[in-house]
Amino acid sequence: MTASRTPPTRDPRFAVWIGTTAALLVAAVAVGFVWLPSSQGPGAPALWDAICSAIGLPVRRPQAPVEAGAPASNVAWTAATRRILATGDASRGASLAATTCNNCHGAAGVGTDALFPNLAGQTRAAIYKQLEDFRSGRRDAAVMGAYVSGLSPQDVSDLAAHYASLPDPFAGAGGTGTPVDAMARRLVEVGDPLRGIAACAACHGPLGLTPGAPGLRGQQRAYLEVQLQALASGTRHNDISAQMRSVARQLTAQEISALAAYYSGLGATGSR
Repeated sequence: MTASRTPPTRDPRFAVWIGTTAALLVAAVAVGFVWLPSSQGPGAPALWDAICSAIGLPVRRPQAPVEAGAPASNVAWTAATRRILATGDASRGASLAATTCNNCHGAAGVGTDALFPNLAGQTRAAIYKQLEDFRSGRRDAAVMGAYVSGLSPQDVSDLAAHYASLPDPFAGAGGTGTPVDAMARRLVEVGDPLRGIAACAACHGPLGLTPGAPGLRGQQRAYLEVQLQALASGTRHNDISAQMRSVARQLTAQEISALAAYYSGLGATGSR
């Protein structure tokens, strides 16, 4: 006869160890994600933001709520603002861009992704205004806020001088090289007066480049589409006098896509 086998006895210490570990995990979660956040003051950063900041990741910053009667932008084109722009140091701006901007906007100021705008060749005023709007929350700073919140007014002026000094990679582009959508051309050259849509060229020039307005020639197509959609919905609202919002609201999705393709295509013959 064979001896009957006795089933192994489970070590009770194993169950104790599992139970203790689980209890510690629950306690840690309760303390870290419930008690600590609730005990902080109203100005304290969220726990996840604090963790991201500690390990060097960008922190998403919520867009400041739009106050009734608040200006679309804090930037005013006064003599003082012009003096700030005139003091911009392009060399120092290039150093700042190397550590802050180049990963997304490229060392030559051309976006590394279709959603990141090209900055090379933009005017000092255009770059300065957008950076200041991001800093003040007048423009949605969910992404850019992590990079501009620590900039001083002089930093902003220096960055504006740097990007304005970069050669425009699309300066030699005279056309799209492909057939232009008739609807887009009409909106650019004539607009649609019956719908209250002014010609795009009235502000941005016949080739998407004119002093006093952001350059559109050769701009990233996806970026242009996203910005027109944001202006149409009102989620972007830093256009002074709401001139772009009033136009974008009248555009159809097809027209927005056609205009983005038109201006992006103006840089097709330039070097990227």
